[in-house]
Amino acid sequence: MQSALEFYSLRVTENITEAEIALRRIPNDDPCGAFVPDVIDRVKNGTYFIREIITASGNIDGYTVYALESFGKDYRELVSVATSARTATSISFVLEKLLIKLAEENNCQSIRLHTVRHGLIKLALSQNWHVAEIVLRKKLP
Repeated sequence: MQSALEFYSLRVTENITEAEIALRRIPNDDPCGAFVPDVIDRVKNGTYFIREIITASGNIDGYTVYALESFGKDYRELVSVATSARTATSISFVLEKLLIKLAEENNCQSIRLHTVRHGLIKLALSQNWHVAEIVLRKKLP
């Protein structure tokens, strides 16, 4: 039986325009969806990093954006900023395997994921992720 890593992989993308179009599929009620231009600006200035989600047949299925944060001199964390994919299966594989591989390649000790998508929260919890913080937001007039 093939592992998830054999079905999908990540590749550095040079096509920021296509990535921006794909990321705009994230709904505007998702905080990241509302700020896609800012996310793309941060990719362009090197604050965030972007990878294509590639299927086993070599097709682009979507994109994932992440940041690397350091705490002290010895602790690094990969922060999943945004992921947009054509299939829920690839989102599952990104969450389950590819982000872990990416974090290990960058010597990270943990991965942080912010989302408002209930299905993604349920999926993450089923894969041994845990709630580490709760963020509350209030819109001001």
